[in-house]
Amino acid sequence: MNQPILKARVALVVASLLFTFLPWQSHAGAWVAEKGGSYNKIGISDYSATDFFGGNPDLGEFEGSSVSYYGEWGLGNNWGLFTSVLYQDITQTDAAGVAIQNDGLGDIDIGVKYQWQAEPFVLSTQLLAKLPYLYDEDDTLPLGNGQEDIEAKVLVGKSLGSLGYVGFELGYRFRTDEPSDEIRYLIEYGVSLSDNFYLRAKLDGIESANNADVQFINGGNLSRTPEFDIGKLELTAGWSFGQPSEGSHWGAELTYTDDLYGDNTLQGDGVQVALTRTF
Repeated sequence: MNQPILKARVALVVASLLFTFLPWQSHAGAWVAEKGGSYNKIGISDYSATDFFGGNPDLGEFEGSSVSYYGEWGLGNNWGLFTSVLYQDITQTDAAGVAIQNDGLGDIDIGVKYQWQAEPFVLSTQLLAKLPYLYDEDDTLPLGNGQEDIEAKVLVGKSLGSLGYVGFELGYRFRTDEPSDEIRYLIEYGVSLSDNFYLRAKLDGIESANNADVQFINGGNLSRTPEFDIGKLELTAGWSFGQPSEGSHWGAELTYTDDLYGDNTLQGDGVQVALTRTF
């Protein structure tokens, strides 16, 4: 068995164990779980791009596969904790057909969230730190930009009853070195079509603050340019293997993502299959 496949399987086993031993009902981003509740998700994704917003001439193809874990936990008193980690296997081929490859763990995100109110709409704020300590930023094809980020965000959610829910997010990400700071935004709508089946759509965007020191760093990983804009459409169909009233249960999701618009970054699409677990 080759090393990238072995590492991916190890990451999958570790995340599965986290599902087993981490002691809420899944909601949009603004909601915070009750004390002791949690939401966990492990996803396996494939992404490919043959185009570049901005017409970069040195791209032949970018391909990536990943195993990701995301978790949220309710701490009580309207506080929540969340984290995510990503294993990646990426290959970038230039216009001349020369390919470079890298695999391993990428950035870790960890943050706290506080829910200020539940009516007439949910209002929360969160603080996130991105930690780049699991990879070498000087690799030919680095898995990240090797810097710490701090992000502050406001999240709003509103239940529409039988018509589902809507969510809005707006944040600012401070970046410590060459790359530009970022304005981050998200619009979300979800609806349950039955007790088990639900649909969700998101527009997830990043707008550069245009204060980067350089255009390309770390060997020119085209998925990690220092200054870029991107808007992604994310469509999800999910199935819950249980009822919300039953407390803990498993679920499965299928997600398609398309890069709709942007500047100075890859233009591609991807698919993710995910397993969820709520407590």
